[in-house]
Amino acid sequence: MIKLRQSVALVILRTSLSLVVMVQSILFLYYSPPGAHVIPAPVRLVLGYGEVAGALLFLIPRTVVIGGSLLIAIFAFAVLIHLAHGQFEGALLIYIAAVTAVLSHYRAVETLPHNS
Repeated sequence: MIKLRQSVALVILRTSLSLVVMVQSILFLYYSPPGAHVIPAPVRLVLGYGEVAGALLFLIPRTVVIGGSLLIAIFAFAVLIHLAHGQFEGALLIYIAAVTAVLSHYRAVETLPHNS
């Protein structure tokens, strides 16, 4: 029963994180004023579309590990960019922690012996 509740909670976490990241990425890509960011356009495109791709892969159960790994890499890169500009973006650290929690569950489930 506890395992079932944990699984449901992780699906909710995975789904909500994916949706939030996708919305934020689309806003970042299409609705930010052009001069609002000092990040070069190619870097913005890689970050924005990388987050969208990672979030979509993170939603699909078979590609959770690939999507999660991509999201952690993109979030870490974004943290470095923010720090280079003297900014601290705590939400990115929470996103990394949430992805890590989901990935640790999926990796633990993958290593369990299956009944034949």
